[in-house]
Amino acid sequence: MAKLVYRVVSACGALGYGFPRESLQKALEGRIDAIISDAGSMDAGPYYLGTGNEYFEREAVKADYRHMVEAGLQTGSPVILGSCGMAGGRRNLDWMLEVAKEVFAELGVKDAKVAVIHSDLDPGVVVDELRKGALLATGAGPELDEAALRESVIVGQMGIHPLITALESGARYIFAGRACDIALFASDMIRRGIDPGIAYHVGHVLECGALACDPGTPSDCLVAEVFDDGSAVFAAPDPNRRCTPYSIAAHSLYEESHPQLQFYPEGILVMDKTEFFAPDARSTGIRNSRFVRAGKPWPWSIKLEGSRRLGARKVSLIHIAAADLPKIPAELLVYGRNGVQARAVEGDERELGIIVETRAKTPEAAETLASLLTHYLIHYGYPGRKATAGNIAYPLSPNLVSFRREDGLYGAIVPSGTRDPVFFANYEKIKSAVIGLIEAQFPEALAQADYQLIDADAEHPAVLLRTIDSDPDRLAAHHAAEVDAITRLAPPQPGSHLNLDAADAYAWSLYHLLQNEEVIKKLMFPISYYRAEGDQWVKEGEERPRYFDIGITGYDGNLDDRTLSLIADAPPRGEPHGSRRLLDMAVVIRSKDAGINRLTFDIVFNSAADYEAALRSNLFHKESVAKILHVDAERVVGSFFVDSCNAIKISIDRPNISASADERDVFGAQQQSKIEGLGIPVHAHPLSSASAL
Repeated sequence: MAKLVYRVVSACGALGYGFPRESLQKALEGRIDAIISDAGSMDAGPYYLGTGNEYFEREAVKADYRHMVEAGLQTGSPVILGSCGMAGGRRNLDWMLEVAKEVFAELGVKDAKVAVIHSDLDPGVVVDELRKGALLATGAGPELDEAALRESVIVGQMGIHPLITALESGARYIFAGRACDIALFASDMIRRGIDPGIAYHVGHVLECGALACDPGTPSDCLVAEVFDDGSAVFAAPDPNRRCTPYSIAAHSLYEESHPQLQFYPEGILVMDKTEFFAPDARSTGIRNSRFVRAGKPWPWSIKLEGSRRLGARKVSLIHIAAADLPKIPAELLVYGRNGVQARAVEGDERELGIIVETRAKTPEAAETLASLLTHYLIHYGYPGRKATAGNIAYPLSPNLVSFRREDGLYGAIVPSGTRDPVFFANYEKIKSAVIGLIEAQFPEALAQADYQLIDADAEHPAVLLRTIDSDPDRLAAHHAAEVDAITRLAPPQPGSHLNLDAADAYAWSLYHLLQNEEVIKKLMFPISYYRAEGDQWVKEGEERPRYFDIGITGYDGNLDDRTLSLIADAPPRGEPHGSRRLLDMAVVIRSKDAGINRLTFDIVFNSAADYEAALRSNLFHKESVAKILHVDAERVVGSFFVDSCNAIKISIDRPNISASADERDVFGAQQQSKIEGLGIPVHAHPLSSASAL
């Protein structure tokens, strides 16, 4: 019988999402080797790196971290955070440290060794690499510009070695700047001798908390147990959630542009031989994942992210009469027409704009409730959900606009939208459930502010105008002219908000790989150590990360992410004998950003028969996918078969860089409607080896 060698808890998908304290306490029943949470991401846009602001509410972050520290005190295990303060820059990290000091003081943390790992990189160093031609693009854009880089805040995404070094020093609490999500979990496992293949795969599943469960949510805990036979088993402490082979395999695809290859600073996680198994009805295991050491074709590298300010931004949300919709220029964002995608709705497609609006006596109260409503609406895991990457698309980063109302109170609005027919069918239940969750977890937020969820559709359209300029006077004039051009065509209806000052606009200036090992190993990720007595932290020293090679060498398999598991163009013989809705054949149909410059689509089928029928239809090879998604074939990175979980993955170059001025869906979580609407022609003869060519 296999022996348990490691047990780790992922508290939630990101610090601030919230998680039931009861789930964490249940997870602590048994051996605990580490308590870990990703604390941020670049998904929400460049604003958070550029400004140093946090995406989540401070009290939500503090509550989550307090629960983690309580668990660490109870078990004696290390507590690890990465990408602190959302973007992981120096100011983000400092913000998280202030929260942590409050928690330490309130819980009476004594004589604790703390490690703080910074991830910032001097723009001058990056410019030097640019001049050498040594920055490697990760896909389409952003275009590199020396002046823009010098104006940018730049971070590197650390791998396992800085974290391992801090753990080996005896640190009980680790606060990392920008970090690879998976490295947060893989580092301690590798330090303890666990195979890197299983360690990285476990980390990939855990980094979103219980999102890998059925039903999935980032607002709950997930536990992984690693055994001495090279396997790992996942289980949800919440009895209402299960880990199934499909949910774990499907999450193994999540936010990655290839289904079997994932690229990290130290090498490549290869999952083409991975097995998924179910030891019981509520847990699922993995085995046979492999990790290939850095080298050709993937040398040692660190992903760099840079953010720069574009200027101030003004926003107007103009509700108009349905009769006036044809007068509005086609390129403008209008909920009910093209608010979620630049392509207007067609045929039977429906688009729903969801405008979250709050009102309160203070701006903080209005903003808090609007943020909570938005976060829960985006991620609420309702039964039957197929778009598991997010329920709604929002066009702004930050997504919230705060303002002073004409009645003297303060208001906040968050525009968003969806084209998901499954969401429409469950909308009323979702709203009720979201309010119930906030009532239970944040009752003071509802007590201090009022709210409305305003629907906008083809019968009640809403125009969103956004103007950016670095000159205040020019910005005011340009936005006023844009508002005037619309209101001349379509008189504003009740509920419109004109000329609001939104948060400043930022853009990604850098999303490239640094491959200079001397810079990586000698300049990046310095570690500072502190001795903590409550909120009094005394610095004890500094250290450089210690590096070593990991993973297998001499690998002779396919590591090309544009050819491995590519679906072939294999026309079926004979005519189809019918057609089925893809919605009836798949348990997951989702889209999601895979970085700032790619979108990836995952279709996970109900059964092997449905999966083979879809492959047999010949709808999913590269050229066909390009037509379905209305993109040039050159923008399709690949369309891949995934036999391990009866799934198809499609990856394309994003039509714009995430959170650009013309953005409609910052997370890329509502771009799958054309795929959802597919009818699959059913052919009777055996599979024509489309998944084997």
